[in-house]
Amino acid sequence: LQRRTMELTVEVIKEKTGEFDIEGVHTLNLTGMGLRSAHALEACTNLTDLNVSDNFLSSLDFVAGLTQLKRLVCSTNRVSSLAPLKGLDSLHTLVLDANDISSLDELHHLEALPNLQHLYLRKLYREVAEPNLVCGHPSYRPTVLRVAPSLVNLDGERVRNENQSGILYALGAVTEDADDATLEVPEVKPVFTRKELDEACRPPPDQAPIDHKLAKEFETLVLDSKRLAATARALVANYEPD
Repeated sequence: LQRRTMELTVEVIKEKTGEFDIEGVHTLNLTGMGLRSAHALEACTNLTDLNVSDNFLSSLDFVAGLTQLKRLVCSTNRVSSLAPLKGLDSLHTLVLDANDISSLDELHHLEALPNLQHLYLRKLYREVAEPNLVCGHPSYRPTVLRVAPSLVNLDGERVRNENQSGILYALGAVTEDADDATLEVPEVKPVFTRKELDEACRPPPDQAPIDHKLAKEFETLVLDSKRLAATARALVANYEPD
C-alpha cells in the first residue's frame, strides 16, 4: 500500500504540540507523518529536540536556522547530504541510520559540529533498518573519528579514549586520502649503530675519562627511547581499521 503524504505547516506544528506560540516549541516528534519536506520547522527557532524519522525527507535543509537544536533523529528517510548541518553548533546527538548517504566526502561536513558526541549512521543491533552505504567503506570509521574528535559513541559502540586512527593520522601513518585504506608504516632505523655510540662515548687518549654519571644518564635516555619505539611499533602492529 502506498503511504499517504502530508504537508507540514506552522498550524500543523501548533496542533501537534498544543503550543500557540511557535517559538515556544522546544521538543517535536513528527515520526511517520509522510512528510516530503519540513520547511515549516524553520519557524521553530527554539527547537532543541526533533524527531522526523520514517518519512520521505530527501534533504536536511529544514534545519537551517535551528541553532538551538541539540538532538536530531532522522532515521529511515532519503537524506543523501550532511551539508545542511553546518551551523548547528549545539548539536550533540545525530541519528541518521537508514538513509542514502553513500560518499565519504559527506562525512567531512561533520567537522562543522564541534559538540557532536553521539552519531548513528547505522545501528549495529537493529535488523530492520539498513545502514547508509558509506558505512560499508573500509575507511568509514577512521574518517568519522578524525573529522569528529568529540565523539563518545559511534553507531552504538563507545569510542575508545585512545583514538588510534587520529593518533596514526597525526603521525603520518594513515594517509589523508579516504579512498586509500592502506596503513603506511615507515621503516624504523636506528640513528646510530652500537659501534658508533661506543666510539662517541669513548674519550680521546689525551682527555680526562668520561663522567660516569653523565654516561649513566645518557644510557637511561637511550633505553627510554627504545621503550618508546617499541610502544609505537606495538600500537601500529595492533591497529585494526574498523
